[in-house]
Amino acid sequence: MRQPRRRAPRAQVVATLLAGAVLLAACSNASTAAAAHSAAAPGVTATTIDVGSLATASGPLASGFGEITAGVKAYFDMVDAHGGVDGRRLVLAHQGDDQGSPSVDTDVARTLVAQDHVFAIVGVATPFFTAATYLRQQGTPTFGDVVSTSWDNAPNLFGAFGSYLDIGSVGPEAPFVAHQVGATAAAVVAYPVAQSQQACRAEVDALHAAGVPVPVVDLSFVPGGNVVPDVTQMKAHHVDLFVSCMEAPDSLSFARAMRQYGLGGFHALWLTGYSRQTVRDNPTLTDNVIFIEQHVPFEAASAFPGRYPGMAAYLAAMKRYEPRWAYDDTALQGWINAAQFVAGLRAVKGTLTQQKLVAAVNAERDFTAGGLMTPVNWSTAHTSAPPPYCVSFVEAHGGALAPAFLVRPGQVYDCFGRSGGQTVPPPPGTPGS
Repeated sequence: MRQPRRRAPRAQVVATLLAGAVLLAACSNASTAAAAHSAAAPGVTATTIDVGSLATASGPLASGFGEITAGVKAYFDMVDAHGGVDGRRLVLAHQGDDQGSPSVDTDVARTLVAQDHVFAIVGVATPFFTAATYLRQQGTPTFGDVVSTSWDNAPNLFGAFGSYLDIGSVGPEAPFVAHQVGATAAAVVAYPVAQSQQACRAEVDALHAAGVPVPVVDLSFVPGGNVVPDVTQMKAHHVDLFVSCMEAPDSLSFARAMRQYGLGGFHALWLTGYSRQTVRDNPTLTDNVIFIEQHVPFEAASAFPGRYPGMAAYLAAMKRYEPRWAYDDTALQGWINAAQFVAGLRAVKGTLTQQKLVAAVNAERDFTAGGLMTPVNWSTAHTSAPPPYCVSFVEAHGGALAPAFLVRPGQVYDCFGRSGGQTVPPPPGTPGS
């Protein structure tokens, strides 16, 4: 969400913090095969560039993380089908799995770097990125899904939407949605994890600042817990906007209870859980549910034919190479990671080294991954998240999703200044402009 780079990608933050709750180089490089494992260019031969990934691919936390490699592989397959980069194929040679363990996460990273000799790590998605310190020290180019502040201030760590995470700042999205749907009172519910509570407290503060009462605030809801006490309070206070900082199963439990207790005509803002399958499987419970995304919504390609060619191209490639994950948010981040990596490779002049790749990516000022998101400016994206803050909204009706709240015809991004809920023009280079 933002131009030179995002404020906290809150859906990712919430997903990561839920996991916590559940678990209470040298300057030169040889370009020949003989120098494949030189200190200057690990993983590079005359014909290939070997990289690794680091994801929670197994265990109880794998859902929402392990899918990142699907997007990486699809992008690499597409590039390799057109000759690779400078004649070299891109190979996801080593797929590390930290099993959702903080200690294993660092061990896997050490294996990828010191034993497997990967050139870069493309596709990091884990709730506990303890390996960040090690990878920062090694200078290994690393690309992934930012779910913690471990990515901040590290010039070689590149998040899909920028690397700076601003968790607690007051954002304009919830007040904007409240205004759009005519809400008169809101409820905000989150899990009992410190950072999750900070992010969701920010939503409460923003609603109060905009003059929207928030009579029901529960920042200590236990996953899978009893929803009745909160729902009865929501009914008593005539709540008509429900802001969920929880995973989809708990949000659905609230939706079910709200209907059982006669709360009709309400809207819900889910900060995580954007899933076609969830909506299709629960058409009644997800009616009037609004999702916030940082990327161009998947639905934009069909809703506005020809206006979002980047999303259309992404979906076509994913349906060819990784069809199961075409509409998966985490897989899309893997695609963006791979696209950023390849853009850096193509910008390197002369002999390829890790240092040159890092410098090339950091020279990017308007990266959009081919039109999938608002521009990333890597001169600021490691250390700050200045406005405008841009998000896309998607709303569910009758088991289907569609872009919502289009301030400008056909433009799926709503952008905001530093304060208040007033929209501002999107930054130059924003898809759909």
